[in-house]
Parts: sequence; structure tokens; C-alpha cells
Amino acid sequence: MEKAPPVPTLTLAELRNEISLSEQRLQTSMEQQQKQYVQQQHLLVQLNTDVTNMKESVKKVDSKLATLPPEPPKAMPIPTEKCPAPSQGHTVDGKLLVGEAEWIWVDAANDAFQARVDTGATTSSISAQEITIFERNGKNWVRFFLSHQEMDDKIQIEAPLVRHVRVRQASADDLDRRPVVRLAVRIGDMTEKAEFTLKDRSDMTFPVLLGREFLKDIAVVDVAREYIQPKPKLKDVK
Repeated sequence: MEKAPPVPTLTLAELRNEISLSEQRLQTSMEQQQKQYVQQQHLLVQLNTDVTNMKESVKKVDSKLATLPPEPPKAMPIPTEKCPAPSQGHTVDGKLLVGEAEWIWVDAANDAFQARVDTGATTSSISAQEITIFERNGKNWVRFFLSHQEMDDKIQIEAPLVRHVRVRQASADDLDRRPVVRLAVRIGDMTEKAEFTLKDRSDMTFPVLLGREFLKDIAVVDVAREYIQPKPKLKDVK
């Protein structure tokens, strides 16, 4: 049989030294664990402090919120009613919009003519030649011929005599006595019976002049424009 190797023997000094080293290692390990424990306790205390402070902050916020007035209810939007856009050739209040020159339909002539719109003139005027006063059914009537330089033929018109007026000519001091007739006319979609003085306007640019008496309460003049209203046609006249 083989012999077991001899067990090494320690001297008393070596044994004491080994025990001392083990004690040192154990002491070092305990000190490290103690230090870690202390650090953990410090962290735990700090964490508890933070939690307490946070709770206090939440309480303060809740207290402030409790003192705030309740939020007012949101106002419901009120639908706005849009004003209808004015129809073409009219103002927002429904008046006829006319320019410095317009087309005018004269029922008695069964035709349309160019008219100058003049707010400086009181009465309206229509070109007339060969003016004759006559009697019909006991009333005075007027026969005249509507003529102008741009017209090929004269148009005979007969209408009741309304009255006579005296008009002072701009180039003379004398008063000119003129007959006045009432004629049905149309501008745009507006039909009116208007009074016209009879005067030879064949040498003027426009055979018809529209004054303030015709325009008041029914029309607004834009002197910067012309022919805002369309030219009337026979099929448009009712």
C-alpha cells in the first residue's frame, strides 16, 4: 500500500499569523458593510424627507385651487347673420345706382336713349322739336318730335300737358317758357313716371337729361362711372 502524503504541520507562530489575517479580513468586511448600511440609512432619510416635502406642496396647491372661483361656462357662439349683398346696380338700401350717363327707355317712343345724369339741374329735359299744343277730350296735350343728331328718324310723341315752366338760360337773361309732360320711363329694373321739360337738344351730346327731381329718393349717383345699368330692350319692358 502506498503511504498517504504527510500532512503539513504549522508552527504555532504560523497558526497565530493565519488567525490574525482572518480576523483582519473579517473586520474589514464588517466595516464595509457597516459603511454601506449607514449610507443606505442616509438615503432612506433623504427619500422620506423628499416625500414629505412633496406632500406638503400638493396640499398647498390643493388649497390654492380650492380658493379659485369656478370656471365660467363657455359662451355659446352666436351665429352672425350676414346682410344680403346688394343686387347688381343697387346700393345696400335698395336704391338704384346710376352713373354720369345711363340708358333710359321711353315708353312713348318705344326705344332707349342715352341720358346725362346731372344733379346740378333741378328738372329733367327731353329733346323736342316742332312742339304743338292741342286739345283732346277737353284737356291740353302736347305733340312733339324727339330728334337727335345720332338718330336717323324723328319719333313723334303725344303726351298730356302738365304745366308750363320758365327756365333761365345760362347764356341769356331772358326766361324761356317750356311745356312739361309726364312720360313713363325705365332705367335698369326701375320704372317711373317722370316729368320732362321740352327743349330742342339736337345739338347736345345727350337727347335726355335727368335732374334732381327725378333722382331724389330713388337713385344714388356715382359720377366716376357711366352706364352702370344695362341698356333696356323691348323684351325687358313690361
